[in-house]
Amino acid sequence: MPTRFARIRGFAPLEGLRVAIACALLVDAVRSFHAPESSLLGLLVRWPGATLLPSILGLGLGAALLARGRLAAATLGVAALLAAWNAAEFYGLVARGLHTGPVPLSVPVALLLGLYALRALRPAPRASRVWAVAGAVVGMPALLLVHLVTFGATDYGRPADAIVVFGAKVYDDGTPSLALDDRIRHALRLYHAGVAPRLVLSGGPDEVVCMARIAREDGVPEPAIERDPDGLNTWATMSNLRYRRVVAVSHYYHLARIKLAAARLGIVCYTVPCTMTRRLTHEPKCVARELAAFTAYYMLR
Repeated sequence: MPTRFARIRGFAPLEGLRVAIACALLVDAVRSFHAPESSLLGLLVRWPGATLLPSILGLGLGAALLARGRLAAATLGVAALLAAWNAAEFYGLVARGLHTGPVPLSVPVALLLGLYALRALRPAPRASRVWAVAGAVVGMPALLLVHLVTFGATDYGRPADAIVVFGAKVYDDGTPSLALDDRIRHALRLYHAGVAPRLVLSGGPDEVVCMARIAREDGVPEPAIERDPDGLNTWATMSNLRYRRVVAVSHYYHLARIKLAAARLGIVCYTVPCTMTRRLTHEPKCVARELAAFTAYYMLR
């Protein structure tokens, strides 16, 4: 009984996750030719130097995850080594001053692919379907959550044509919420540091008015302020831009979706997480919403 319990509890969820990742890669490889920068393969593994692998290779990796034998194991092993190399490059950048979180997505990806490479050399195990489904249902959102957090924690800021600030709630008396205040204050620091010569303030009309007032009070001249009161969501904000190279400022959990929208629209976008004065009381809700929103943008945009 203990052996059987360990087999079901310890491996079946990973089997379910393996099949889910494989199916996602196969579908992604077909639909990502028009937007390789936002392909699922590019999130999991890249060539040294962060160069994107051709989307067609997603077919091979997906097929290897579903197959068994030496060829499948070799394919997965090479992918695991690439992911490990990506992780090493990440820590090299951290050593040179990159502002980011402690662990990149490449670390769990390398471990998973390495495990699946070893499993490909063994006979197919018997696994509980219930636990396998649970592994897929829990594992895929967990991987996406790791991507949102690790990507969002990294400051990719560099010189651009404009700094785009994404709106957030404004109270009835015209004062900004903590989220909005953190975003505009961080963008102002970037502006005064010379990252870009202009600010694009995007959100609802009241949000834009509030941000513009704070920017003027902070010494930003009126000609450097552009207002986008029609930027009512992320896609609208990115679609309304007249610049092709921008720095986007928002909370960490939002940045992966911004980057995805930019890639689909052909905009070069450097994402920067705003410094949080304190944790938001509704932060877990915001993160959960982003999991659903990122998935919807990936599938429908």
